[in-house]
Amino acid sequence: MGKGSKTKGLFRHCTEHACKRWRDRPFGRCAWLAPLFAPRRPYVSPGHPDAVSEHPSSTRNLSLGLLAITLTWVGPILACGSFQPRPTPTREPPTAVAVETPIPEQPTPTSPSTPVPIPTETPIPLPTPTIVVRNPLTIGEQARITVIGGLNMREQPTVRSDNITLVAQDKRILVLEGPVSADGYIWWKVDDSQGNVGWVAGGQGDASWISSQVGVARPVDRSPIVGDRVVVSLNGELTVRALPGIGSAVVARATTNDTFTVVAGPQAADGYFWYQIRSDDGQLEGWAADGREGERWLSPLE
Repeated sequence: MGKGSKTKGLFRHCTEHACKRWRDRPFGRCAWLAPLFAPRRPYVSPGHPDAVSEHPSSTRNLSLGLLAITLTWVGPILACGSFQPRPTPTREPPTAVAVETPIPEQPTPTSPSTPVPIPTETPIPLPTPTIVVRNPLTIGEQARITVIGGLNMREQPTVRSDNITLVAQDKRILVLEGPVSADGYIWWKVDDSQGNVGWVAGGQGDASWISSQVGVARPVDRSPIVGDRVVVSLNGELTVRALPGIGSAVVARATTNDTFTVVAGPQAADGYFWYQIRSDDGQLEGWAADGREGERWLSPLE
């Protein structure tokens, strides 16, 4: 017997054995289904001797059983589609979502508004008042002080300014600036040729205190300086000595209106200021006092 015949015999034996078991206990563990599949007895009228009373609930139980079987087998099919195992869903790692950092809103730059220029009124310059001077002086030219007692030289053209010196009567001056009107006077800036520069009043109203007419040289009431031409203004004789001082030997005696040139000095001695003088011909030279107690003995010529 071949291998195939043996297999077929074994299958037949198993099948017959299974069918026998089914006949003996057709429902196995599902014995509760036996009443549903039990063969229906033929209908017999109630008066028949073979009639068996059948409760109406049996028919109802049969219908409910069939419905339960149908739902048992058909429900899962309708719900799941088939009895095939469903694939286990694979969880994918969550995809990282890039979170954009919000960019703060930048204020929109606004161009500064151009201010509208406010028209300004241009001040109209006032005309410079013309100063009327009766006896005008010329800048850069010599002039002479003519007022009696001389003029005060000040730092600024005003009577409230500090005084520099007193410019003597008949003194020659060099005109530098002017005229300037202030405090009721006409002012001129001058140089007295002795190292002093300042402002002097040239006049008030109709009065003129400075003249542009220098004329011939005149004696001036001031102290001499080296290089000055001086004249003997003492009424009488002026003693000329060999050295400064009243104890020095007498060299000569000068008379009124004699002229000399100052070559040295001053030297203070015995209460006087002494100057070394020399005659125009050079024959007389010595030391002489210039004055005392406001009296001028040697006066510079200007």
